Amino acid sequence: MNFIPDQPKTIVEVPYFDEVSEQDGWRGHATNKSIDTLKSEIMLAITRLGGNVTAFQRGVFQIGEHSRDGFQVRYYLKGPEGQTIPGRIDVAALPVKETARSRQSLSKRREQRREQALKMALFNVRDAIDGLRRLQQLSPGYAALMPFMLAPGSDKTITQLWSDNAMLENLLPPGGEGDFVVEGTYRKI
Repeated sequence: MNFIPDQPKTIVEVPYFDEVSEQDGWRGHATNKSIDTLKSEIMLAITRLGGNVTAFQRGVFQIGEHSRDGFQVRYYLKGPEGQTIPGRIDVAALPVKETARSRQSLSKRREQRREQALKMALFNVRDAIDGLRRLQQLSPGYAALMPFMLAPGSDKTITQLWSDNAMLENLLPPGGEGDFVVEGTYRKI
């Protein structure tokens, strides 16, 4: 017997960076670590899972009408016969609230908040990857980086392909589709 949820898949409600706190489960909100330090920690965490990071590409995710700063973390795994299997982790920071006045100016405060939101995202990714490592230690045969691996002949991850399948998408948690814009091609917000 198959279970089909009543509610169709909808875009997940994403809180603003300014509205989250550690009490809500959002760690790293006030981290003093630099983006480079957090990237190094993510590289180490992925290496512990058997992956090798090849690049961090900074840019903006366009999700519907909303823009969110982020990174694409590209890595590969070595197969049993020496072949490399590519993967990618998309990291979109929480959006920063904007007022009409902040949209018109390139205020230093706004840029600092966007940078802090990006640091918080990287902090949480690092924690999540560390959690995947603990789960791999507890669950024999668990392939922690599998959902982020690219499907052969595609630029989509296993998770993205899974969510694209109409019959299976109702079984996934809510999420949204979005495009990633490489740094340097930012649209004015």
